[in-house]
Amino acid sequence: MNAFARLGLPRKAALSAEEIRSAFQQAGAALHPDAATDGADRLQRTAAFTALNDAHSILLSLPRRLRHLLELEYSDLAVQKTGAVLGDRMMALFSITGSAVQRATAVQTKKQSAGSALAKAMLASEEMQAQESLEAATQEIEAARSTLEAELASLDDARAAGIPTGQALQSCAARAGFLEKWHAQLRAAFAGFFSA
Repeated sequence: MNAFARLGLPRKAALSAEEIRSAFQQAGAALHPDAATDGADRLQRTAAFTALNDAHSILLSLPRRLRHLLELEYSDLAVQKTGAVLGDRMMALFSITGSAVQRATAVQTKKQSAGSALAKAMLASEEMQAQESLEAATQEIEAARSTLEAELASLDDARAAGIPTGQALQSCAARAGFLEKWHAQLRAAFAGFFSA
């Protein structure tokens, strides 16, 4: 499946979430199963809408979009299982994220094992610092993602000019995957402060 074609979008690395959602809504309105005229039409529309939803999901996730683009344009690179080489900035983000998550987990463990309300209250300052650490790490991840998205626009320009971009696309896909994973870890760690 070509998710870009399915949604009527250009085959680009740099697409905004709004562009993707808008294309999905337009295509979805025309294919929605509720507009079916009979049972056979409903089955066809349901299958088409499911494929449309899959395409939307692929393109909305930056790492999945980049891997999909890699599969479509550089299938030989897409199947290679090479380890990602992370530069200094990505290694620093890995360290920042890991440190913030470990700090949050340690505070949450202390808070869960605290036997009294007073013991829990005494952890308030430490909890605030851990939350601030998570927020700072999240801002770093979001800044790195913004930088990556700016690179994608340049990558699209190079692709349009006929310059081979497979290696760069592969690198961007790997970085996007790490950034998405680390962002999810930070969100989960932050949510841990508000769970039972």
